Amino acid sequence: MNNIKDNPLIFITNDDGPNTIGLNKLINIVKEITNNYIVVIPESNCSGFGHSITLSRPLRLNKKSDNFYTCDGTPTDCVMLGLFDILNNAVPDLLLSGINMGENLADDTTYSGTLCAALEGSLRNIKSVALSKVISKDNKENNWSAIDKYLKNIILDILEIDLLNNNFFNVNFPNICDDDVKGIKLTYLARRRPIGNYIVRKDAKNIPYYWLTTDRSKEEEIKNSDIWAINNKYISISPLNSDMTEKDNFNNYREKFNRN
Repeated sequence: MNNIKDNPLIFITNDDGPNTIGLNKLINIVKEITNNYIVVIPESNCSGFGHSITLSRPLRLNKKSDNFYTCDGTPTDCVMLGLFDILNNAVPDLLLSGINMGENLADDTTYSGTLCAALEGSLRNIKSVALSKVISKDNKENNWSAIDKYLKNIILDILEIDLLNNNFFNVNFPNICDDDVKGIKLTYLARRRPIGNYIVRKDAKNIPYYWLTTDRSKEEEIKNSDIWAINNKYISISPLNSDMTEKDNFNNYREKFNRN
């Protein structure tokens, strides 16, 4: 761990808001690494807020302790305001977003406030990681021992590496005990049908309203994808890139669209 500086500055955020098991776990693990950290999180649950920011009203920061703040905005707002106001634009050594109470896999990452807080960090040249854990639907049988065993070393490994520009990581933990974890797999994002089914109901005035569901049909697993890794008892680490330019087909499109 020679490349890790003493007492690194770590920025913690999430999209689930305060008082979650995942956030408390992450803070306790970070405390084993450094005492130089800040927490800036939404004051309420912002799951599904993606990369949204608040433009229609002012934002407020509420200081809960010396290094713990809540913000009445989105996860991305938390990153932007925390860097601007609390750190005075100082660059942290690492940004950790999570631990999300529920997995962020495949195309669902585009909806995730957890993932997009890490994306915002990456856009600002901060080494950034989104952290999520599979949660049982009834929220009763949730095992955190794999996070207790593996997460600290994953964070240390990421602190140690030289991250390329625009890269950041999406880490997902299966909901199994540490003894059942087969290992860690570097994965790519799977593809699956987007969310889009609705339950339609009517209010007292017979006006319809809609609840979005997250149910999907089961789709084919492709080896070394993030969904495959989780379903096969691996911790999934997906390297992502905040540069959304399509490079593989760039020249093909240039031939079609470029005009002198």
